Amino acid sequence: MFRRMRNAAFQPNPLAPAQIQALSRANQLLAGGKPLQAAAQFTQLADQLLASNHPRRAANLHAQAAHAFADGQDGPNALAQARLALNLFLQYQMVRRTPVFFANITRKLTDKGMKNAAETLEKEYGGRVGPVPAPTAAPAGHGRLPTNCAKCGAPVHADDADWVDDVTVECVYCGSLIRAE
Repeated sequence: MFRRMRNAAFQPNPLAPAQIQALSRANQLLAGGKPLQAAAQFTQLADQLLASNHPRRAANLHAQAAHAFADGQDGPNALAQARLALNLFLQYQMVRRTPVFFANITRKLTDKGMKNAAETLEKEYGGRVGPVPAPTAAPAGHGRLPTNCAKCGAPVHADDADWVDDVTVECVYCGSLIRAE
């Protein structure tokens, strides 16, 4: 979905090189079929980012950790990370991201046999999370985005991108700029 336009030269609070490396390692672990190891990395990095005043990025990393724990069949940790992500999404009014994550994680928890965790999230957050926004086409002039950030390896989703200008988005995980093709 098209978001606010930002000045491409302005990138507040870029991640430190060590943080980008940690994020890249976590994404490599996830891609390599090691979701529990990736989840631990995502969790640790999310905690660091929250402590260093990157709450939106921390929220996305807690969400990534929740998905990775669910993929690794660790329901209690998936639930804990989902709660942290949802609390941050709600606190920082990430109104488009919140319902999408909520729908995706509850579906994944159910599909992976962790129905109790999914039901717990439904009870705790169902009334506070709005409906999933209807998908909309990207505005004219935007090209195709790569599927992953070249700098940190995180997934890039055009429908949830922070567009800087007509051809550039900001990675919601590391803050690097990604150009559409």
